[in-house]
Amino acid sequence: MEQLDKRQLILAAAGDVFATQGYHRATIEQIAEKAGVGKGTVYLYFKSKQGLFDALLLEGSEWMLKSSREVLSKSDDPLERIRMLIQLHLQIIKRNHPLMRMIIQEFTPGKLKELRPELGQRVREYQALFALVLEEGIASGHLRQHNPHVIALALIGALSQIGANLNNGRLDISLADCEQELLQMFIVGLQKG
Repeated sequence: MEQLDKRQLILAAAGDVFATQGYHRATIEQIAEKAGVGKGTVYLYFKSKQGLFDALLLEGSEWMLKSSREVLSKSDDPLERIRMLIQLHLQIIKRNHPLMRMIIQEFTPGKLKELRPELGQRVREYQALFALVLEEGIASGHLRQHNPHVIALALIGALSQIGANLNNGRLDISLADCEQELLQMFIVGLQKG
């Protein structure tokens, strides 16, 4: 149990250091100091700074998928499920604001996938969750006919752009207001009748 706790402590410290220093300026020494462990301890768990960053990204994406699935299990109503996915995505952006800002500033999506190819699979799984909810909405008669894969990409793209602009200070609006605007645009636009 202690090893898992120490690993998680190092990952949390790495997230903070990467967020404040940026990926390229961050050092293993800074991460070790922030975690309250020796530099050698960091290397016991992670082979390099890139390995640590990769683990942070991969575990973060796995957590996001798990959280999305948990949220979806709370309702059968397709409109409510879309609302919950939008809300969760925006909350994750808010909670991880400094780290998300650093990732957006220093890495293109292609570069992230190149660093950690499994991220591409996680992104596809995340898109599939959105598409599934939209497909269920069509099947239940709540949503009009549309291509759920295109709309899922559009919704995730909108969420990502809003997150990038919020994190860069180019959008002066609350997350709650962003959520309402997205719900209006997507839900009203997709509702049947």
